[in-house]
Amino acid sequence: MKKTIMFTIVTMVSILLLSQFAAAQAGGHGGNHLKVSDDLTLYYETAGKGVTPIVFVPGWTMSSAVFERQRAHFANSDRFRYYSYDPRGQGQSSKPMQGYTYDQHGRDLHAFLEGLGLNKVVLVGWSFGVLKVTSYLQQFGADNLRALVLIDGTPKTTGKDSSKDWAWVGDDNWLSNNQSYTTELLTKKREENMKEFSQWMLENPTPEQLRWSTDISLQTPAWIAALTNATANNADYEDALKALDPKLPVLFVMGEEHWHPVVDQWVKTNRPTTHLVNMGRHLMFWQRSEQFNTELDKFLNSIK
Repeated sequence: MKKTIMFTIVTMVSILLLSQFAAAQAGGHGGNHLKVSDDLTLYYETAGKGVTPIVFVPGWTMSSAVFERQRAHFANSDRFRYYSYDPRGQGQSSKPMQGYTYDQHGRDLHAFLEGLGLNKVVLVGWSFGVLKVTSYLQQFGADNLRALVLIDGTPKTTGKDSSKDWAWVGDDNWLSNNQSYTTELLTKKREENMKEFSQWMLENPTPEQLRWSTDISLQTPAWIAALTNATANNADYEDALKALDPKLPVLFVMGEEHWHPVVDQWVKTNRPTTHLVNMGRHLMFWQRSEQFNTELDKFLNSIK
């Protein structure tokens, strides 16, 4: 009897492990894992049947889950192959004890592209994912890019005046930002702060939407969230963006409340060939997915 029970348990565990392994290898929503270094394994998702890779990079404390409506959009694409991944310390990727600078995030992105053999990619960065993408550009150049899409983010974090500079914080609000998203994350207020962060990202959110966004953010341990906010203060990759070949197709999608006139002026001054669209709030690609995906398709269809 004991042998029968033991055999049944072993069989059930084996079936479970095999099914988990198959799901990890299958791609799509089941997800995959790519080991890019001894201490870092990145979780990623894929969709679509096309040849051209389009890679989505999430922002601070968030995961590939936020791009679920873009994954669905590209699921049947014959032109594009969708990829999104959880950066180090976030989502389902590993959480090593070091490496939480944006220079390293740029190197992680390079390792991800190299590890999967992705060439001539459309690179999409959102929020602090813009820092990760522009860090990659500064260190490795744009030779492997087919196009670039930046969503409601900046290539640098700090400026003199947050109402005039294309930056997340200025001298006028640096201290309050550091208090809320570095110091207080290490206290019992962490979940409350992440809920406020979600409230800020979403347009008239429902309780369910707030819970969804907050739960994703809370997958990032508090010490990593605090550290990646603190190290962002030193991130500045604006020169890499300015140095891009004017012929490289570039799209900026900015929230209607963020840097609207500032980014418009930046484009006119530094890169007038850039396509610029304004819509919604910070998570507009999720809440206004149909509008966002239409604008993205329009841009992609313009690429020769």
